[in-house]
Amino acid sequence: MRSRLSLAVIVAVFALGALSVYWYYQEGEPSRAVQLMDEYILVLGLDEFEGQRRTDTILLVRLEEDAVKVLSIPRDLRVKYEDGSVRKLNAAYQDGGPELSRRLVSDLLGVEIPWHVVVDFQGFIALIDEIGGLPLTIEEPIRYEDTKQNLVIDLPAGFQVLTGEQALKYWRYRGEESDLARIQRQQKFLRALARRLAELELTPAEIKILVRTAFQSVQTNLSPVEALQLAQRLRTLGPNALQTAVLPGTARVIEGTSYFLVDPIEAAALVEEFFYEREVTTNRDVKVIVLNGHPDEIKRMGLARRVSDHLQAQGFRIAAYWNADALDYPNSYLINLSGDEEKAQRLVRSLKAPLQVVSPEEFSQQTREAFGADRLKTIGQILAGTAVPPADRGVQLTEADLVLILGGDFDPDTLLSIPEAPPELP
Repeated sequence: MRSRLSLAVIVAVFALGALSVYWYYQEGEPSRAVQLMDEYILVLGLDEFEGQRRTDTILLVRLEEDAVKVLSIPRDLRVKYEDGSVRKLNAAYQDGGPELSRRLVSDLLGVEIPWHVVVDFQGFIALIDEIGGLPLTIEEPIRYEDTKQNLVIDLPAGFQVLTGEQALKYWRYRGEESDLARIQRQQKFLRALARRLAELELTPAEIKILVRTAFQSVQTNLSPVEALQLAQRLRTLGPNALQTAVLPGTARVIEGTSYFLVDPIEAAALVEEFFYEREVTTNRDVKVIVLNGHPDEIKRMGLARRVSDHLQAQGFRIAAYWNADALDYPNSYLINLSGDEEKAQRLVRSLKAPLQVVSPEEFSQQTREAFGADRLKTIGQILAGTAVPPADRGVQLTEADLVLILGGDFDPDTLLSIPEAPPELP
């Protein structure tokens, strides 16, 4: 009888199930049951640069009865170490292994993290090749070259089936963008992998080959029995059980070094809402459509996507980003579709930019007077009839709380402004 393998192998890519299934097929049934539900596992993906091993990817995973929740933590996160120094989180593995990484993340988020899994990405390459590659649509060409690491990335835009090597390059690519843009690509990758694996029907022998492949690149403090119980639970879940979020904060350059500064209030609220499903009003409750209406041809290049990345890093949910109906807006608007003033003010505080907050009726009236047409109606028609990112489909205005139109008074450089002094760390 053929066996369907779905989310279990997604996590096995990061080795959460690899050890367990391997042990199962080698040793047989476990003699005792272990309860891992509602516990946290820190997943670290390693790379190597100039002889040092660093955490290239940091994921906090919480296993629940009907879901697997994955919180992406930027590797550039600025944290205070136990010796009082302030550095990036990705240096922790080199200094103190997975145990130090676990302690720092645990202290930051206020949750106990008993387990860790460390993955070498060479196993990642082999596993993607074993499943016949990963079908994925790449929105824009990805090109990058690093002579120090002998790394060349050249992935064209469009639909393609990525090999293991290509998949790893897509996963790791950062380029000139912030780590937040890379995290968003990684979460898109996970969803694509979930769909791919849900389509596969594998024999026990094929499953054994897959997990042996992943097992070669795994370090974990899970015992074989504990890991087996975990894998058995994961195999009952489908790809839709995967839920993702990003630690809220802002990218900043401090004394020439690029850091990610966590927003402690939003981070605490995210833990309550995302992991424990407790009602807390946060930026995650706000859905935004971001439209580029900037009249300056140079300043508006990629502006909607940059602002969307910034807002998503603050926890806002992006329903769509695209161009407005015209690129001739002298001023920026925030159209409050929901009528919820708190949601509108949350976005205003996040951007710290001049925004004219208006109701849909006020915006329609003002554009009729200024441009001779109700532009809100036109915007709605364009969004509904166009495959717009990030979901690559038509979007209705009713899917958002706010519509942000970026006009000539919006300065793109404010997104990467340097604070006068680094914020105090707890």
